[in-house]
Amino acid sequence: MPYWLDDLSAYPLVLLSIWLLGSLVLLPQDYQPLTFFRIFAKQLAAKVHPDPNRASSQQLISGSLALALVILPTLGLLAPLYWLSDWPLVLDGLLLYFCLDFVYYRQQSHKVALAVSQQQNSRAKDLLQPLVLRQTQSLSSTGLCKASIEMLWLRTAKQWIGVSFWFLIGGGLAAVAYRLLLLCNQQWNDKHSNFRYFGRPASLLTQWASFPASLITALLLALLTDITAAVRQWRQAAKLNLCLPHLLILGALASALRVNLAGPVIYQQQKNQRQRLGPAPLPQVKDMLGSLKLNRQFQLYSALLVFIFSLLQSLWFIY
Repeated sequence: MPYWLDDLSAYPLVLLSIWLLGSLVLLPQDYQPLTFFRIFAKQLAAKVHPDPNRASSQQLISGSLALALVILPTLGLLAPLYWLSDWPLVLDGLLLYFCLDFVYYRQQSHKVALAVSQQQNSRAKDLLQPLVLRQTQSLSSTGLCKASIEMLWLRTAKQWIGVSFWFLIGGGLAAVAYRLLLLCNQQWNDKHSNFRYFGRPASLLTQWASFPASLITALLLALLTDITAAVRQWRQAAKLNLCLPHLLILGALASALRVNLAGPVIYQQQKNQRQRLGPAPLPQVKDMLGSLKLNRQFQLYSALLVFIFSLLQSLWFIY
């Protein structure tokens, strides 16, 4: 074996292989290991966070310990498998496959678009509700389109680019740790009044850990569509009531689709005032379909970049 192969990181090739496998072979949600962790996180919160009226410091400590209890034992059980395995890259690929459950959400987004196009708003609301934190029952068809578009791209950034980023940084264990962090943040989201303090540690860590992925997603999306318009949106959106990762993604997306995004949302009957972002036209079904098409193009573009990076990396070690 040539000496340069010993130093060549195979992670980009593993990543491309799992991207392809994940797009062709979708694991049913009932058999997805993350489903177990969702149930475990929900039951754990019920045990260690029975009273949301406790002192905020106690809730912050409970939330931190609960987060550690979900992530650290899991990593502790998985790490010895690398010492026992003769094929650690296969184990890395398997863990990455289980963490990349993004295609399911794109399929559901397509089902929501189909339901809205057939004026089946009740069905669209039922399909969308498990995918988002906001309340969907009061949404109009325009609101359903907007919520579905935002959900698709925020999950693209966090659950696809984010998982892939941390996999390239630290392999399967890093991908698992990041994915479990996202899961805990979704289950204990601090936008819900019951988890205002208990979910704060998971929320802060998620914002930090997902920022590189949000930045990469926003930049690639802007380069793929209209970077000048995206930069204009980012400048105009500097004072919006949005966290920076969401602002970057939605700003690039609004300029790409030329529609209005963000705006007020309702969490647990409480209205959260967000200013609108982007051009005047409100999203319609055609914009949802355009968003889905753009999402596939974005993933192909990302795969091409990873392939080029892997090729350049190989040439570097050869010469």
